[in-house]
Formats: sequence, structure tokens, C-alpha cells
Amino acid sequence: MKDYLPYAAGALAGLLVAFLISRLLMLSETPQLMLFALLPAVGGALVERVCHRRPNNS
Repeated sequence: MKDYLPYAAGALAGLLVAFLISRLLMLSETPQLMLFALLPAVGGALVERVCHRRPNNS
């Protein structure tokens, strides 16, 4: 379960960024749907990769 924590944190951060961008740009329908599909997945993958890349992480 601990292995999923970095991905979940990154996905949450991506979701928050998606909400922020959606509100700032007043997006609706398809662009908003794409934003909410891509940013949490990309955020989760990036944070997970950074956490697993650190050498002191065992």
C-alpha cells in the first residue's frame, strides 16, 4: 500500500491543478474533460518517478 502513496499524492496534485486551470480559463465540455483525464495521470506518474529515482529511497 505504501508504494501507491507517491502516485496518489501526484494524482491529487494533478487534480487540484486541473480544477485551478479549469476555473481560470473557464473551460467547459471537451477541453475540461481532457484536462481532468490527463493532469491527474501525468501528475501521479511524475511524482512516482521522482520518488523512485531518489537513491536513498529503499
